[in-house]
Order: sequence, then C-alpha cells, then structure tokens
Amino acid sequence: MIEVATYRKKSLDSCEEFRRRSGSTASTKKWGKREAQPQFELRCCVNPEILKKNVENHWYFEDETVRLNGSVFARRENFNNLLSIIPLHKFNGIHIKMEDDCPQGGDDVRLCLLKTLGAHNLREVKCVGCTKPITVYDRYPLIDGVFFLSPVVRYGPAIEVIYDQRQFYIQQLCARCLFSEWECATCGKDDWFAGKSLILGTLYFYDVISAGRCCPPICSLCHAPLLVPENGHYALVNECFTCSSCGSRQYHLARGNDEVRIIPPSPLDDPFAAIASG
Repeated sequence: MIEVATYRKKSLDSCEEFRRRSGSTASTKKWGKREAQPQFELRCCVNPEILKKNVENHWYFEDETVRLNGSVFARRENFNNLLSIIPLHKFNGIHIKMEDDCPQGGDDVRLCLLKTLGAHNLREVKCVGCTKPITVYDRYPLIDGVFFLSPVVRYGPAIEVIYDQRQFYIQQLCARCLFSEWECATCGKDDWFAGKSLILGTLYFYDVISAGRCCPPICSLCHAPLLVPENGHYALVNECFTCSSCGSRQYHLARGNDEVRIIPPSPLDDPFAAIASG
C-alpha cells in the first residue's frame, strides 16, 4: 500500500509539473491542430486591376453559362471523360472528391479556387504536363485532374493565392497525365511520382510533382550539389536555397518540366479507351 501511494504521488507531481511548465491548469490539455491556425488558411489575393479589367471586358449578364448556372463555370453533366481514363475500381468517393463530401453551407477551398479563377475569367485551365485544356466545374470534382500549389509557375498564367502567409501559384494536372508513367529525365527512375494515388477533383497544398525525389538535389542553374537536409519534409520544395557554387537563390527543389518525361498509356494498355471512342 505504501508503494502504491508513493507511485500515485509521483504521478500527480509529474502532472502538476507538466501543467506548470505548459502554462495550463486543466487536466485535459490537448495539442493544437495545425489546420486550426489562421496562417494555414487558403486566401485569395486577386489584383484589383485584373478584376476591374476583367469586369470591363466581359458582360456577364449576357453570358449563357452565367444565365444557366449562376456562375462562369460549367455544370458537370456526366463523368464520361474520367471513365475513359481511370480504372473503374477508382470511380468512387474515395478516389474522387465529390460534392457530398463538403460541409454544409459550402467549402472554403472550392470557393477560394473558383473566386480566384473567376476573377481571371479562367473557365478552362491548362495542364502543366500535356498543356491541354481542362474544364473547371462549379462543384466537386472541380476538374478531371487535380489542382496543386507550387512556389513556381510551370505553365500558363501566374494565378496567385496565399497559403501559410506566403504566395503560391495554382497549378493543375489532368487525369490522363496523373495516370501516365513519369520518368526522371536524369536517372530514368519511374517510382517517385504518386499521381495514381491522388484524389481527383480537389486541391493539394503542396507541389505534387516535386514531392517525390529520386536524385540528389542540385542547383537548377549550375547543377552543383545542394546542401539541404537529407530527410527533409516535402515542404522544403517551398523554400529558397542559395547554391554554394554559383550563389543563385531560387526554388531549386521544384522540378522543372524539362526534368521529367511523361509517357501516356497507349490504347492497347488502356482498357477504358473504348468508352471514350464509343
């Protein structure tokens, strides 16, 4: 009994010491969630001049799409394009962001994306992989592919948003590129890109092309080795590094289009291509 009482006293003393150091007097202290912090909210940063010019050049009250849908974006009528690309076992709410997944009253990410793209009158966006146009829809799934944030612009106009109190650019990949084979142009490896596992129709808050690594990081200008943490987080892609050889300070870890090779599936390898042709 004496040993039990001594153990309980030590445990209580340890709890009191933790509360004293953490500044808490409650016994139910919890760690804060990262997503609950204001700085990790996605926010629009539309240039007023761009918005003014867009409004002056387009008479929205006479726009047929606006009249039918109430917005400049199309209303999805079917999933034929997706069914012609992705395997049937991935055509579900687990692998595709559906409208039913959104909280009641709207979704902040969707509203921010549509507001930003609408301010630039972008009803279609270009895939950064194949440069083909992708239709933007007014509800989830927003596109037949994925949006993602990147510190650099790979292709198309510079569409800015604010995330983590920093400026990023909206980029996008179509579903066909996501389900293609990706190779590193330097080493030839093809196991670093996880496009087939991404949820379609939504936004990723990191550069999905640069998240997977295969080669040691090098300077994007002189190609000298970079001194970066070996086991760093994928958020390192969003950091500027100074090359110790040439002194250039850039987003060296962001993969350029010339650093990858995209090999689309051939009709013989794509059993669902017949759906699109039929």
